[in-house]
Amino acid sequence: MKFEMVTLVTYLPFYRIHEVTEYFLKNVEILRPRQAIVYIDNVYHSKQREFISKVVPDGVEVRFGNWRNRNNTWLTMLRDFHSIGGEIMVVDSDNIVESVLTDIHKVLGAQAPIYTILDVEAWRRSPWHFLIRSRKVSDIKLDNDTRPIYAYRVYDDSLSGLFRGGSVFFIGPKQVVVFMKLPDIELIGRVERAVNQVDPWLRNFISDETLLGVIAYLMGVREVPWTIASHHHHHGSTLGKATELLVAAAHYQFAKALYREFHRREFMRYRIKYLLSTIKNLRNLLNSGVYS
Repeated sequence: MKFEMVTLVTYLPFYRIHEVTEYFLKNVEILRPRQAIVYIDNVYHSKQREFISKVVPDGVEVRFGNWRNRNNTWLTMLRDFHSIGGEIMVVDSDNIVESVLTDIHKVLGAQAPIYTILDVEAWRRSPWHFLIRSRKVSDIKLDNDTRPIYAYRVYDDSLSGLFRGGSVFFIGPKQVVVFMKLPDIELIGRVERAVNQVDPWLRNFISDETLLGVIAYLMGVREVPWTIASHHHHHGSTLGKATELLVAAAHYQFAKALYREFHRREFMRYRIKYLLSTIKNLRNLLNSGVYS
């Protein structure tokens, strides 16, 4: 089956460019989209562009910039998608989708403006951090299999959510994100203004799942359907868990900027959560004796 209405997209920093040929081209073969686009961050020199032209084959469009973080990359992508039109499927660069995604798309694409995909490996590990904010909706019957459909709550307004780990705004699983409807240009611009008020050194401490959760909520989406249909090939290029104090500071700045832009109580609550987190992490740092 060919995805005649679907544009397939991935995004990655320059140092992971090998994932285009390692994984993304396999996704193009599996899904056969009408168009394939790769966004590459941290590109600022003509020699880099020359190298990219040798690595990425004809038939795959390349768009590059020096956004320096995932969130500004995503905002550029979302703005560009308006000129592309049709259905947009964004797959993480280190994932290979399953062929059943074509059948899943027929079902979920007709049900919601946004749906997402979790990888099989995470599902086998019992992803309680997703399930705790999800409800079982139904099952998709495939040729030789059945996959559960869950709905993930993008804004956690529970009291426990203030003290539990993780952002109060979150899109849910994000190995694949499919847009049947896009956020409007004005909304993208306003969220971008908020992102740009976060210290540039801290922006990468805000996950793109949080950014997408904020955008979905502002679009009027309260739950995002998801199921399982990809395989995650961990790239191993990250250092591990980020310093909690820096994560809290980044989220606090983002929440503060969002409240200034939209004046919604949800963003005040988001800000309070990370104010409490900042205080807690400062106390832990002082008690650890690092500065004694």
